[in-house]
Amino acid sequence: MSFNTIGDVQDSLDNAFGWRRFEMQALISAMKSAEKQSPNSPLARALARSCAALIYAHWEGFVREACQCYVEYVAKRRLRYDELNDGLLRTALLTLSKRLTIGDEASQVALFEVVRRPEFARARIPKNAMVDTKSNLRYAVLCEILQSVGMSIDAFELKDKLIDRSLCDVRNTIAHGRELFPTPNEISVLHSEVVAMMQSIRDMIMAAARGQLYRTNVNVTPST
Repeated sequence: MSFNTIGDVQDSLDNAFGWRRFEMQALISAMKSAEKQSPNSPLARALARSCAALIYAHWEGFVREACQCYVEYVAKRRLRYDELNDGLLRTALLTLSKRLTIGDEASQVALFEVVRRPEFARARIPKNAMVDTKSNLRYAVLCEILQSVGMSIDAFELKDKLIDRSLCDVRNTIAHGRELFPTPNEISVLHSEVVAMMQSIRDMIMAAARGQLYRTNVNVTPST
């Protein structure tokens, strides 16, 4: 999909959020039904374990898809280096530096342009390499992704233990076939927390796109 307009971004985010939320809710409903019919049955426990793994999968998948959508939208703006916010500028310059170290001649030309003709130097956003969840979307990885595009991590600063322990560690334990059986109540709480975090990601990206917060020195009150 081409992300040329804010409408394109919103449609992509809403679609990604909608089907993931529906699928999580469907499996949780099945878990609750099995638990009600036969508490602590093998089926109820298996469904709870499945819920934990699926919730993590949708958390990581949505963050990756949503942030990638935003990066591609920003890349379409074809901004100059001096127009980028600090996070995007740092990412673009670090990418340029890495290309220089491996002898990329095109990067030398790009650097000369940045120095000598900054009013014409278009930033090269590394859109295919910026959003890397490292197959374990821990709190530090989330912070790295958000900071690379110049977004605040304030909304998640109290979510480190939830993300690392309740999401990543539990998912890894279950995925590796170890014995761990979350309770239906634990799953319900986790689901609510993750849906709220996904909504925060969605709202942050829409506010950044609408308010052009990818640009430097833009002070716009975020809105949904």
